[in-house]
Amino acid sequence: MIITTAGRTKSPLVKKANRLSESYNFPYIERNKLSLAQLKEKYHDDVLVVGKEKIFLLLENEEEPVFFHPNSAMFRAKRFLKGEKDPLVSIAGLTEGMSFLDCTLGLASDCIIASMAVGLSGKVTGVEGNKLLYLLVKEGLQTWNSGIDEIDLSMRQVKVDLKDHYSFLMASDNNSYDVVYFDPMFETPVKGSNGLSGIKKVAMHSSLTAETIQEAKRVARKRIILKDHWKSERFDYFGFNQIKRKTATFHYGVIEIS
Repeated sequence: MIITTAGRTKSPLVKKANRLSESYNFPYIERNKLSLAQLKEKYHDDVLVVGKEKIFLLLENEEEPVFFHPNSAMFRAKRFLKGEKDPLVSIAGLTEGMSFLDCTLGLASDCIIASMAVGLSGKVTGVEGNKLLYLLVKEGLQTWNSGIDEIDLSMRQVKVDLKDHYSFLMASDNNSYDVVYFDPMFETPVKGSNGLSGIKKVAMHSSLTAETIQEAKRVARKRIILKDHWKSERFDYFGFNQIKRKTATFHYGVIEIS
């Protein structure tokens, strides 16, 4: 992947692009009046574009950009601030001061809600194995402005780690997180989930294994949560108690540790 700037090159954008280049070890390329399509053609690579408002990724063989956006988390966060219950928070039993490990980060929607629930005294970590998505989400969480201070602070509190979830769990201490969470890509297509189409092109697709769940049991102090399509066989296969939700296309499963 290469890094460049959007539109006319201005020094603040160049400075930011160079910082990203140094931090993530991707080369910075000046635009030199080339279009983004011409850059992709010239370098035969994905292009990360640094703009004034956001950064976005143009995959070499795709037209649509991929960028960080809190997505459905914004709707959930606003409801949570009004005192409404969030299904994940309720099922995971998240309260002030708890720790939450999201083994399938995606666009960090669940991490943002978990961060709001556990507060400043809690800890939320998201694990992502794809370096491009890791960059987009880590930078997005630190810079996105939702216009609501409580939500922005919750985003800033999320720690993002570049590693596949099995390796991360293997390196974690016993009982080091209250809740360990998995939200694998649905094996069954879900209507109305077009917002995930861009992320699916760059996300790391690591199937859940018995070894991963066993490590999660060692790392989790209280419980393991699985979010999956309501028809998924993973609930029974891995021993999760499936919490059925009427009219919902996805269900949660729980393995209680203590």
